Amino acid sequence: MTDEHRADRLEEAFRLARSGNPEAFAEWMGMAEIPLRRSLRRFARAVDVEVVVQETLLRMWLLANDPQWVLEGDNASLKFTFRVARNVALEEIRRFRQDRFVNMNTLDSLPEGCVEPELPDPALGQAINDCIERLPKQPRRALSARMRDGGLPDREIALGLRMKVNTFLQNIVRARKLLADCLERRGVRRGEILL
Repeated sequence: MTDEHRADRLEEAFRLARSGNPEAFAEWMGMAEIPLRRSLRRFARAVDVEVVVQETLLRMWLLANDPQWVLEGDNASLKFTFRVARNVALEEIRRFRQDRFVNMNTLDSLPEGCVEPELPDPALGQAINDCIERLPKQPRRALSARMRDGGLPDREIALGLRMKVNTFLQNIVRARKLLADCLERRGVRRGEILL
Protein backbone atom coordinates (compact mmCIF):
# COMPACT_ATOMS: atom_id res chain seq x y z
CA MET A 1 0.00 0.00 0.00
CA THR A 2 1.46 3.36 -1.00
CA ASP A 3 1.71 6.31 1.35
CA GLU A 4 -0.81 8.19 -0.77
CA HIS A 5 -3.32 5.33 -0.59
CA ARG A 6 -2.75 5.05 3.19
CA ALA A 7 -3.34 8.81 3.60
CA ASP A 8 -6.54 8.58 1.56
CA ARG A 9 -7.79 5.68 3.72
CA LEU A 10 -6.94 7.65 6.87
CA GLU A 11 -8.92 10.68 5.70
CA GLU A 12 -11.82 8.51 4.53
CA ALA A 13 -11.97 6.81 7.96
CA PHE A 14 -12.05 10.21 9.67
CA ARG A 15 -14.83 11.41 7.33
CA LEU A 16 -16.86 8.30 8.20
CA ALA A 17 -16.15 8.86 11.91
CA ARG A 18 -17.53 12.38 11.55
CA SER A 19 -20.79 10.89 10.32
CA GLY A 20 -21.16 9.04 13.64
CA ASN A 21 -19.39 5.77 12.86
CA PRO A 22 -17.34 4.67 15.93
CA GLU A 23 -15.81 1.72 14.03
CA ALA A 24 -14.44 4.16 11.46
CA PHE A 25 -12.93 6.24 14.26
CA ALA A 26 -11.34 3.10 15.70
CA GLU A 27 -9.85 2.37 12.27
CA TRP A 28 -8.64 5.97 12.01
CA MET A 29 -7.01 5.71 15.47
CA GLY A 30 -5.27 2.51 14.45
CA MET A 31 -3.77 4.22 11.41
CA ALA A 32 -2.98 7.52 13.15
CA GLU A 33 -1.46 6.21 16.39
CA ILE A 34 2.03 5.31 15.16
CA PRO A 35 2.60 8.57 13.24
CA LEU A 36 1.21 10.42 16.27
CA ARG A 37 3.65 8.71 18.65
CA ARG A 38 6.53 9.41 16.25
CA SER A 39 5.59 13.08 16.18
CA LEU A 40 5.89 13.18 19.98
CA ARG A 41 9.43 11.76 20.18
CA ARG A 42 10.98 15.12 20.98
CA PHE A 43 8.69 15.45 24.02
CA ALA A 44 9.45 11.97 25.39
CA ARG A 45 11.89 13.16 28.08
CA ALA A 46 9.63 15.96 29.25
CA VAL A 47 6.17 14.40 29.42
CA ASP A 48 4.37 11.09 29.70
CA VAL A 49 3.76 10.45 26.00
CA GLU A 50 0.98 7.96 26.75
CA VAL A 51 -0.98 10.68 28.55
CA VAL A 52 -0.51 13.02 25.59
CA VAL A 53 -1.58 10.36 23.08
CA GLN A 54 -4.72 9.46 25.06
CA GLU A 55 -5.70 13.11 25.55
CA THR A 56 -5.08 13.85 21.86
CA LEU A 57 -7.21 10.91 20.72
CA LEU A 58 -9.97 11.98 23.11
CA ARG A 59 -9.92 15.50 21.70
CA MET A 60 -10.00 14.15 18.15
CA TRP A 61 -13.02 12.01 19.07
CA LEU A 62 -14.76 15.11 20.40
CA LEU A 63 -13.84 17.01 17.23
CA ALA A 64 -15.14 14.17 15.05
CA ASN A 65 -18.51 14.50 16.78
CA ASP A 66 -18.66 18.31 16.54
CA PRO A 67 -20.21 19.44 13.23
CA GLN A 68 -18.87 23.00 13.65
CA TRP A 69 -15.30 21.90 12.89
CA VAL A 70 -14.30 21.45 9.26
CA LEU A 71 -10.87 20.07 8.37
CA GLU A 72 -9.73 20.75 4.82
CA GLY A 73 -6.65 19.93 2.80
CA ASP A 74 -4.35 16.97 2.29
CA ASN A 75 -3.96 14.77 5.38
CA ALA A 76 -6.06 17.31 7.28
CA SER A 77 -7.03 15.01 10.15
CA LEU A 78 -3.46 13.80 10.70
CA LYS A 79 -1.96 17.29 10.49
CA PHE A 80 -4.57 18.59 12.92
CA THR A 81 -3.88 15.63 15.23
CA PHE A 82 -0.17 16.53 15.26
CA ARG A 83 -1.05 20.13 16.15
CA VAL A 84 -3.39 19.02 18.95
CA ALA A 85 -0.75 16.60 20.29
CA ARG A 86 1.91 19.31 20.27
CA ASN A 87 -0.39 21.66 22.20
CA VAL A 88 -1.29 18.94 24.71
CA ALA A 89 2.40 18.13 25.21
CA LEU A 90 3.19 21.81 25.80
CA GLU A 91 0.30 22.04 28.28
CA GLU A 92 1.72 19.02 30.13
CA ILE A 93 5.19 20.58 30.20
CA ARG A 94 3.83 23.83 31.62
CA ARG A 95 1.72 22.00 34.20
CA PHE A 96 4.62 19.76 35.18
CA ARG A 97 6.99 22.68 35.60
CA GLN A 98 4.53 24.51 37.82
CA ASP A 99 4.07 21.46 40.02
CA ARG A 100 7.72 20.56 40.10
CA PHE A 101 9.56 23.67 41.23
CA VAL A 102 9.10 25.21 44.64
CA ASN A 103 10.54 28.47 45.86
CA MET A 104 13.52 27.85 48.19
CA ASN A 105 12.21 30.38 50.73
CA THR A 106 8.98 28.40 50.95
CA LEU A 107 10.93 25.21 51.61
CA ASP A 108 12.87 26.81 54.46
CA SER A 109 9.67 27.82 56.24
CA LEU A 110 8.07 24.35 56.09
CA PRO A 111 8.42 22.00 59.08
CA GLU A 112 10.65 18.97 58.73
CA GLY A 113 8.75 15.91 57.65
CA CYS A 114 8.95 12.73 59.65
CA VAL A 115 7.33 9.35 59.46
CA GLU A 116 6.42 7.68 62.70
CA PRO A 117 7.33 4.00 62.59
CA GLU A 118 4.43 1.63 62.97
CA LEU A 119 4.90 -0.24 66.21
CA PRO A 120 4.63 -4.02 66.02
CA ASP A 121 1.69 -5.74 67.65
CA PRO A 122 3.09 -7.30 70.86
CA ALA A 123 0.28 -9.88 71.03
CA LEU A 124 1.03 -11.03 67.47
CA GLY A 125 4.75 -11.24 68.27
CA GLN A 126 4.03 -13.35 71.34
CA ALA A 127 1.71 -15.64 69.35
CA ILE A 128 4.39 -16.12 66.67
CA ASN A 129 7.07 -16.93 69.26
CA ASP A 130 4.77 -19.40 71.05
CA CYS A 131 3.91 -21.14 67.78
CA ILE A 132 7.58 -21.35 66.77
CA GLU A 133 8.39 -22.97 70.13
CA ARG A 134 5.69 -25.60 69.49
CA LEU A 135 7.14 -26.64 66.11
CA PRO A 136 8.80 -30.05 65.81
CA LYS A 137 12.58 -29.94 66.31
CA GLN A 138 13.88 -30.05 62.70
CA PRO A 139 11.36 -27.59 61.20
CA ARG A 140 11.99 -25.26 64.18
CA ARG A 141 15.79 -25.47 63.66
CA ALA A 142 15.43 -24.76 59.92
CA LEU A 143 13.03 -21.84 60.40
CA SER A 144 15.09 -20.32 63.23
CA ALA A 145 18.26 -20.54 61.13
CA ARG A 146 16.48 -18.96 58.14
CA MET A 147 15.26 -16.08 60.32
CA ARG A 148 18.67 -15.61 61.93
CA ASP A 149 20.77 -15.98 58.75
CA GLY A 150 18.19 -14.89 56.18
CA GLY A 151 20.76 -13.05 54.08
CA LEU A 152 22.72 -16.23 53.41
CA PRO A 153 21.97 -18.64 50.57
CA ASP A 154 19.90 -21.69 51.54
CA ARG A 155 22.85 -23.95 50.72
CA GLU A 156 25.02 -22.26 53.38
CA ILE A 157 22.27 -22.29 56.01
CA ALA A 158 21.62 -25.99 55.32
CA LEU A 159 25.35 -26.74 55.56
CA GLY A 160 25.49 -24.98 58.94
CA LEU A 161 22.63 -27.19 60.16
CA ARG A 162 24.23 -30.30 58.64
CA MET A 163 21.18 -30.84 56.43
CA LYS A 164 20.91 -31.47 52.73
CA VAL A 165 19.50 -28.45 50.88
CA ASN A 166 16.37 -30.36 49.89
CA THR A 167 15.80 -31.50 53.48
CA PHE A 168 16.32 -27.94 54.71
CA LEU A 169 13.77 -26.58 52.21
CA GLN A 170 11.24 -29.29 53.09
CA ASN A 171 11.62 -28.37 56.76
CA ILE A 172 11.06 -24.69 55.93
CA VAL A 173 7.86 -25.51 54.02
CA ARG A 174 6.66 -27.75 56.84
CA ALA A 175 7.51 -25.12 59.49
CA ARG A 176 5.67 -22.38 57.61
CA LYS A 177 2.55 -24.51 57.21
CA LEU A 178 2.55 -25.60 60.86
CA LEU A 179 3.21 -22.03 62.00
CA ALA A 180 0.34 -20.68 59.88
CA ASP A 181 -2.03 -23.36 61.20
CA CYS A 182 -1.00 -22.62 64.80
CA LEU A 183 -1.54 -18.89 64.32
CA GLU A 184 -4.95 -19.47 62.75
CA ARG A 185 -5.98 -21.52 65.78
CA ARG A 186 -5.00 -18.50 67.89
CA GLY A 187 -7.25 -16.22 65.84
CA VAL A 188 -4.63 -14.68 63.54
CA ARG A 189 -5.91 -14.65 59.95
CA ARG A 190 -3.46 -15.58 57.19
CA GLY A 191 -4.01 -12.21 55.53
CA GLU A 192 -2.51 -10.46 58.57
CA ILE A 193 0.77 -12.37 58.42
CA LEU A 194 3.36 -12.99 55.74
CA LEU A 195 4.82 -16.46 55.88
